[in-house]
Amino acid sequence: MAANPNDEDFDEAPAFIDMNSAVEVDAPDNTNNTNDMMDDEAMMDDSNEAIASKLPNSNAPPQSQSSSQSQPVIDQSKATFTSHTDAVYAVASHYDASSHTLSIASGGGDDRAYLHHISTNTATNQLSQTTTPLSHPHTDSISCLAFNAPYITTDVSGKVQKNLLAVGCYDGAIVLYDATNGSLVQVLEGPSDVEWTCFHPKGGTVLLAGSIADGTIWMYHTPSKSCLQVFVGHEGGVTAGAFTPDGKLVASVGQDGTCRVWAPKTGMSKHVFRLMESMGGGEDGSPRPGLTCLAVGGGTDGKLAICGGEDGKAYVVHISGKKLVATLPHFEEQQQQSNNGNNNNDNANDNAMDDDTETEARSIEAVGFCPGAIPGTAHWCATGGVDGVLKIWNLNTATSGGTAQLRQRCVREDVPSQSAGITRLTWHASLPMVICSYTDGVVGV
Repeated sequence: MAANPNDEDFDEAPAFIDMNSAVEVDAPDNTNNTNDMMDDEAMMDDSNEAIASKLPNSNAPPQSQSSSQSQPVIDQSKATFTSHTDAVYAVASHYDASSHTLSIASGGGDDRAYLHHISTNTATNQLSQTTTPLSHPHTDSISCLAFNAPYITTDVSGKVQKNLLAVGCYDGAIVLYDATNGSLVQVLEGPSDVEWTCFHPKGGTVLLAGSIADGTIWMYHTPSKSCLQVFVGHEGGVTAGAFTPDGKLVASVGQDGTCRVWAPKTGMSKHVFRLMESMGGGEDGSPRPGLTCLAVGGGTDGKLAICGGEDGKAYVVHISGKKLVATLPHFEEQQQQSNNGNNNNDNANDNAMDDDTETEARSIEAVGFCPGAIPGTAHWCATGGVDGVLKIWNLNTATSGGTAQLRQRCVREDVPSQSAGITRLTWHASLPMVICSYTDGVVGV
């Protein structure tokens, strides 16, 4: 949909910074040197020699990589839970500062969900932990979890709302538990193959749940145990969704390549961003790349949303302004082509790759905006992909629909390139730091 020339320009953008002057660098693996990490004014040597010295040596003997792989993994965790008997697919947490208690929910491929509590004795600084198995008998993998504790308020009668944990599962069950003790509260009927859940940011009594199977989104009022709306419009599975920070709109992304904006009160679609139409597909039976992940609340007005795609790009849109703000090219196509060319010199068969593998190698799996509480970072966002690369972008330099300045490119040095993809990312609440989880089980900062 073409933007109205009379529309308000929601994003203040200074003169465009030529991206040819931007330099991509590997972040040093030195988490202890926080002063260097937060020094935005640090000088950078952008000479060709300096850049080349930071790149991995393609002529290094194979045994150097194998030796790094054989190094033992150092467990730096403060607490470990071994309840699950299969892969863990979903984790959610909430910290209660008044009781010094961290609540963690986990769900996995063993069809089980658990509620963990870690408490700190302030006098001795000792940790104690408990684990409660959640009782509902699921028949498929747990896909998503959400606490309403960050949003709880008192209702009109002055009664404090219940502290809830929502558990979504691929068997179609949406189960609510008391987040303080793990007791079952209610089971909601809803869509099949629940992919994600989230609570309304104003009160935490309204719950959203999206289906990866039938493309619907269901909205519930938990105190009355009633379904308020069913949002219908996606032409494929809904991969992610969220309320806007003010709670007035719902944003969702799906396998059909669209980002859709909904009115919660009416269930009607307010706008559709067709971000993947230019990619083609579908007519000859081949799949069109879809959108995989979503984050909302970006920008100084909190109206920006960022969507990660299977095409290796992230799309930043202004929800209220109904316009595409920036397209972020996370996937390094030129580098990939160069690597493929080098491989072809050794073995021409290495060039063979089916469409599914190519799409998967490009996919962005995690996105997020830097919290507004961190000074000077209102226009920062992060993208993480199956290539294992984390990129930090400055949207303040974006032209309408164009790219933005790449501030930092971060890769792990302990594993070969693209051997461990990023699955999730989250920004630190008060520092310009990003925490990422990887397919090999590592959590990096």
